[in-house]
Amino acid sequence: MHVQAEFAALLRAFAGSVDHAYLRSDAFQANVVQAVRAAEIAESDDKLRFIARALAGCVLAFPPPAPDKFQTMRVIEGLSDRELRVFVGLFDLLDPIDPFADSLPVSGTATVAGLSRQEFASALLGLAQQGFLSRADVRRDEWSAPEATWTLTALARQVAVLTRLGGEEL
Repeated sequence: MHVQAEFAALLRAFAGSVDHAYLRSDAFQANVVQAVRAAEIAESDDKLRFIARALAGCVLAFPPPAPDKFQTMRVIEGLSDRELRVFVGLFDLLDPIDPFADSLPVSGTATVAGLSRQEFASALLGLAQQGFLSRADVRRDEWSAPEATWTLTALARQVAVLTRLGGEEL
């Protein structure tokens, strides 16, 4: 159900960008197997939709540097439902124009709907363990002391590109 809906939406929006050679390849078949394996252990309908969205994104042709589709599907499988909610929610908390240039204070009070600050903070730690976030000390201006922050990584960018995050919401 989700796969069909995601492929239909993708084809409406990006029909000219489909990589037909990739669709006939063993690599695409491997990604389908990964998606099925991830769907078997998915905790929620949102996770199933995210997996379908990532699989649909795999069929697009990307200019260099192209996302590593196999790695992206593998790490999506490892996301818990809470980590997925927080990952998607980060795009609402960070600068919408360039979320990868923005950061979120480690000691901040931010959260996403339905989660306590503690639940949000533990999901951020899980995302960091999986390579989606990195921790860095950032100065907001030249007069302030460095502040520990979370920033999105290249792996997070890959997942965002493949799932078209930052545009249409899940």
